[in-house]
Amino acid sequence: MIIEIHAPHSEVNESILKPVKEKVLSFSHLIKDIVKAEIILRDDAAAAPQENKICELRLTLYGDSLFVHRRSASFGESACLAVEELEKAVQEQARLQQGLPDQITSTVKV
Repeated sequence: MIIEIHAPHSEVNESILKPVKEKVLSFSHLIKDIVKAEIILRDDAAAAPQENKICELRLTLYGDSLFVHRRSASFGESACLAVEELEKAVQEQARLQQGLPDQITSTVKV
């Protein structure tokens, strides 16, 4: 799995990124199809100062993509909220992958 980190206009402390990277890596134990993870941390200049730090997480799977966007007063808090939400989405995706198909078809000619 490839993990890309983007923080275009701000310096982000490694103490914020390390737990996020570890959690994203742990998602690969639930879903084997994860190809790439993108972590985007950016400031929103148009928003109020109390909620202008944005964390976006995108997991690219074979044939699918999971995306979470959270806004908060600090990068640490928005990253924590985004990881929690993405974990719920990953667990739901894993449950769907392990479930039975909606329709059973057969290609055997009798």
